[in-house]
Formats: sequence, C-alpha cells, structure tokens
Amino acid sequence: MKLYRELAKWWPLLSPHTEYEEEAHLFLKIIQHYHPSVKDAVEFGSGGGSNAFYLKKHFAMTLTDLSPDMLEVSRNLNPDCPHLQGDMRTIDAGRQFDLVFIHDAISYMTDKGDLLAVMKNAKKHLKPDGLLFIMPDHYKETFETRTDHGGVDKDGRGMRYLEWSYDSDPDDQVAETEYAYVMRDSDGEVTHEYDSMKSGLFSMPEWEELLTEAGFHAHFERVKFSDDPGSYFGIAATQID
Repeated sequence: MKLYRELAKWWPLLSPHTEYEEEAHLFLKIIQHYHPSVKDAVEFGSGGGSNAFYLKKHFAMTLTDLSPDMLEVSRNLNPDCPHLQGDMRTIDAGRQFDLVFIHDAISYMTDKGDLLAVMKNAKKHLKPDGLLFIMPDHYKETFETRTDHGGVDKDGRGMRYLEWSYDSDPDDQVAETEYAYVMRDSDGEVTHEYDSMKSGLFSMPEWEELLTEAGFHAHFERVKFSDDPGSYFGIAATQID
C-alpha cells in the first residue's frame, strides 16, 4: 500500500496513537489473563507503533515491520524500543520472548500457507511458557461490509480518509478495502490519493486448525470497543506441551 511507503509520513494524521489507548488496555487484560508475568514481547507488523506506545509501559517491546518507512514513524514515537525490519513469516529477532503480539497486520496474510508460516515463526520466538496473541480485523463469521472515515490536523498539516471494506466474492478467502485520502500540507497545498488492499478472511475453525498445526491451543476472546459495537475477537494462543 502507498500508505506504508510514500505516504507513511501522513500516518500519524490518519491514525494518531492517542486513538489506540483503549484497545491496548483491552488487549493487555487478555494477555495478562493468560500470562500474568510477561516481561518482554516482540510485535510482528508493528506499523506506526501505536499499540506499543501503551504496552511498553508494562513490558519491554521489540518492534518489527516489513516497511522501513513505517518503522521510521514508529521510531519517532517509540525511540526507546528496538526496531527490526523484516517479514513476519521469516524474520528472526535473534531471541525468544514471553509474548508475540500481532495486531491487524496479520490481515495481510491472504493464504493459509502464509498464515501458518507466521504462526510457526511466532512459536520459534516464544519461550516455553510464552503466549501468542493475535487480533485479526475479522473472521468469516463476523465480517460485515462497512465504511469508516477519520483523520486529524496537527502542526499546520491535515489529513482525512474514507475507507470502504467489502467482500466481492463470498466463496473465496479474501476481503477488499478501498481508501481515499485527502491531505493538506503546511504550505496549504492539497493533494489526494487512492489506495487499496486485500485482507485474509478465514473462519474461526480455520484459525483454530492452523494454530493447532503450529503447536498452539486457540482461545477466542471477545473484545468490546466502546466506540464500535461490532463483533471482534482476539486469539490468545497458548502452546501445546
């Protein structure tokens, strides 16, 4: 996506980190329920580092992402966290952790083989009693066509976006999202861009089957956001002995 490359500098105006405080707290409650003594964590697909900004107050975090441009955004927000560039299917952080955390970046896995590769790589990065926590955007059972919008102004710059998510083919395992961005720079110049993405759309039994193959027990936990009454479920994946 352009948003993670040439438009990455606009990320803090499209999705400011202050909008992540509630969800980070909700994720933390689930994580601590399954692993009360997390001391260190690695995040696969950390993006702009917004969840890490809050989670790092509770345990040390190493942040990884495929996009060098998004890692730079995250470094500005989280200069105290190590940052590594790489693909979540294959990256090697060089050590093991109490927690592997994967937020919505997991949605870019549109193939079961790729999804399984991420899960197996996560297991390699976990200590024997470590926890994998995944927060997919949606499942086959919960997906709904939706429209979203947002953006903020800061330091003389501003950005607004319109987002439309839909499933053009209910028989495949992919959903589509279209984006329209309007950006106003500090000199008053206004530009606009179009972007799009495809995301994986798998059922809960398919997630459970893949996690079992990777060596995990899957525990689906409801996540209730105050500003969005939709059906969202995180996965706390404990390791099979």
